[in-house]
Amino acid sequence: MQRDTEITLLSAKKKQMVVGLLDQLCQQLEITEKQYKTATAKYEAVGSWLAESTSPHLKHAQIYPQGSIALGTAIKPISRNEFDVDLVCHLPELAATSDAHAVKTLIGSRLKEHATYRGMLEEKQRCWRINYANEFHLDITPSIGNPSCYQGGELVPDKALAQWNPTNPKGYISKFEQYAAISPRMHLAKVAFAEARADVAPLPEQEMTKPFLKRIIQLLKRHRDHMFVGTDRSGMAPISVIITTLAGWAYARCATQQAYMDAFDFITAVIREMPAFIKIEMRSGRRFFIIENETTIGENFADKWNSDARLASTFDDWHKDVLTSIESLLLLEGKDRFAESLSYKFGANKEQVRDTLASISNPISNARIAGSLIVAPAMGLVTASAFGSVPLPKNTFFGR
Repeated sequence: MQRDTEITLLSAKKKQMVVGLLDQLCQQLEITEKQYKTATAKYEAVGSWLAESTSPHLKHAQIYPQGSIALGTAIKPISRNEFDVDLVCHLPELAATSDAHAVKTLIGSRLKEHATYRGMLEEKQRCWRINYANEFHLDITPSIGNPSCYQGGELVPDKALAQWNPTNPKGYISKFEQYAAISPRMHLAKVAFAEARADVAPLPEQEMTKPFLKRIIQLLKRHRDHMFVGTDRSGMAPISVIITTLAGWAYARCATQQAYMDAFDFITAVIREMPAFIKIEMRSGRRFFIIENETTIGENFADKWNSDARLASTFDDWHKDVLTSIESLLLLEGKDRFAESLSYKFGANKEQVRDTLASISNPISNARIAGSLIVAPAMGLVTASAFGSVPLPKNTFFGR
């Protein structure tokens, strides 16, 4: 029984190290604090410029971020230097009967009055883009109030500027943060420890440097980018809002309905559950996919899947691959194989992976070789003698 407990501890420690490695990978993918502050200052300046217009419709213009920047799930792009900052320019003075094309033109005309913005401005189908070369670009989408949404939703123009579509960026962000704030329940080999010696204590609770949900989404998006960018299927890649929405729902279910052995099992469970939240109805003999925006009525994030069935099957292919890619990390032995796997599936820098693994595993490996690595009461894995401690055998899961 004691041997079984030791094996359980070693397995748990490997999972803990993998979670730490994935967390380090995400940290390397994030935009810097300086970049974030610079982007914030730039879009606030744009908002002030719009609100200072003589047009009464722009007098109370409000610019705020939406998407990954607002959610804290942004990652650096693979194929270019600039990262995206998605913004909403909300015009509360305009009625729902306003012409979408005219509203977009109103914002563009005001931006063109600014000597600097004029030379950086690019018109997109339903938004205006301000390009800051080799830094980031601001995509500014107009919105007006949605009187039909009791949750404070808004309306944004469709790509043809022919009508307004329902959305609710602020409501979505608020709901997402509620999910992210849920603490998952995890325990380490509770049954094994109950049956083992009373002085064998579990490892310390596993944490990440960012809420689990946000880290999971960053991992999913990075795998998505690396899998599709530069391929002939780049236009088929699952969009971020679908990944984020399904992950959020799966996270909430897993975090509230079950306790997990450790963080690794929790992360893989969340990813595994994602497809369960895709609604499928039969309409006119065809499958109709629904991934609703729960904060408003009438927005289906999977709408394009219903006009191109390949998008749904591509999502399935991607989902199976990312789940397998993460689960298979537990089967790997040695720093080089970890570096190869994370490079192949997530585009990680091999040297950074090796350095991270060395920083995590070397103190433990050295202590294990010296025979001083033990499990002590209420301390987890330590490298000094302690009363009631249990020596652990050698391992090579992060060996050479």
